[in-house]
Amino acid sequence: MIIIALITTDRDNCRKCYACVRACPVKTISIKRGLPEIIEEGCLCCGQCVLACSIGAKLVQDEKPIIQQWLAEGKKVAAIVAPSYSASFALSAGKMVSSLKKLGFSSVQEVAYGAGICAREYKKYFYQVSRKQPIISTACPAVVQLVEKYFPQLLDCLAPIDSPMLIQAKIIKRVYPDYKIVFIGPCLSKKNESIDPNTSGYVDAVITFKQLEQWYNQEEMEWQQLSEEPWENPQPDIARTFPISGGLLKTSGINEDIASMEIVVVEGARHCIEVLRAIDSGEFTPRFVDMLVCEGCVMGPGMVSEKPSVVRSQLVFNTVKNNNNLPPNEEFLQKIKELTFQRTFKAKPIVKKEFTDEQVWQTLRETGKLSARDLVNCSACGYDTCWEKAVACLQGMAEKEMCLPFLLSQVPALTNSLMDMSNKLMLSMESINFSTLTLKGSTSKMNVRNQHLEGLIKETNTIAKDTLELANKVLDMVSQYQCPTNQDTGETTTLSPDLEEIKKIAAETKLQSEQATNAFADIASVLNSLREDSVMILEQEKAIKVVTNSLEQIVATYDQLLNIGSAMANIGRNYV
Repeated sequence: MIIIALITTDRDNCRKCYACVRACPVKTISIKRGLPEIIEEGCLCCGQCVLACSIGAKLVQDEKPIIQQWLAEGKKVAAIVAPSYSASFALSAGKMVSSLKKLGFSSVQEVAYGAGICAREYKKYFYQVSRKQPIISTACPAVVQLVEKYFPQLLDCLAPIDSPMLIQAKIIKRVYPDYKIVFIGPCLSKKNESIDPNTSGYVDAVITFKQLEQWYNQEEMEWQQLSEEPWENPQPDIARTFPISGGLLKTSGINEDIASMEIVVVEGARHCIEVLRAIDSGEFTPRFVDMLVCEGCVMGPGMVSEKPSVVRSQLVFNTVKNNNNLPPNEEFLQKIKELTFQRTFKAKPIVKKEFTDEQVWQTLRETGKLSARDLVNCSACGYDTCWEKAVACLQGMAEKEMCLPFLLSQVPALTNSLMDMSNKLMLSMESINFSTLTLKGSTSKMNVRNQHLEGLIKETNTIAKDTLELANKVLDMVSQYQCPTNQDTGETTTLSPDLEEIKKIAAETKLQSEQATNAFADIASVLNSLREDSVMILEQEKAIKVVTNSLEQIVATYDQLLNIGSAMANIGRNYV
């Protein structure tokens, strides 16, 4: 997990598709070993990378836990809700308010009210201030970041007016100085605005509509039981259209002039960059530019909706005439009059190292691009052109392996290598299989011989025991025929020669039986050793089987890789 201020990249889930690089308007995502790393210093916090990541590997900082802690501690917390809520939640305004009260918020107000004040500030600034430079709107914090970091020379063009979020927060801080303030909306860059040194101290936390939806799900909100409650701010009227395309102009009464191009609406990060470049070069000199990085706030990355822009805009427009607001009181209006809604900006230029054409061409040659004809500009790497990607490689932001045509050109060599390896593995498998069969045959024969020998030993041992018993009986019988001792001479009468011979034979038989029994005991010991060796051989045979199965799996895997290589080669034909 790559920890940065506002966005994290889940490396375990990342598929290395470079969709985030493609979506990033300022290319502030570095690739290290195939994985993306957001460079915070250059980030606009616009959330385009979050929208582009279809598997959710881009995670947004979630401040719900700290808000829930404030509520648990009994602190007073106010929720200020962006007017695009109606395009995210199928709720009436009254139930939107009561649902947030149910979560524990002490006050719930519309940012649309602050948007109305913001529009009046723009109208005043536009008609009363004499300017030679164009005016660029600053309601979108991502636009402010874009100018401060990438076009600091246009800093003076930024309108020094607070955003609707800041205006609404300033109002609440003035009326309820001990309240914590939480902004809820579709914008990720508002998180940055809340902590920016030029605008901090008013909004204490920011969560998106998606994060609010998660909170609702955790609480298992019973929507049918919610009552209708009013917003705790005066009626904002047309200011509720702020998140729709051209909403600032509609609310302020500054009319867009398409014919003269003096007052224009610019939406989308790439269009914003194009217009800023044109203004910087002097090719475009408008009076006023209403600029948004998203295509209207209703298309922000924190929205809970799959509906198209026009449908979302219609849902927002449907709330314009709603009137469920508390009437303003004189004290409230007087406190607002005491406030100023001006802000300042600070240049934060992003300086990138530059390189000569020869250095760039050297990098291009490393990926097989030898001439301008080889610069296919397929954008598979996430960069618009091969040249931009080569520069990014030199800056340490990209890797040459990101080039799809280059990788496809390596497929034939890779395929040949895999085929060679597969053949070698097959030969190794055949050798192991042959050895296994030979060992198996030897083991089987050894087992048969061991069993036969064991039977013979049992039989012979039985005979030896029987012979020993017989010899003992014979000796006993012979002893019965021994003559008694002569009492006068003290001598024993000698046995007959035949009995002596029998006795001798019986004694020899007994000795041989004992020797045979001992010999058979030794043979049995050797046989046991042979049996143990046989068991070991069987274990070795099992191990060899495991190795063989593993090799078969490896070969199957390489066969699959060969198929993939073949498919890639077919794809590669489209890039040649």
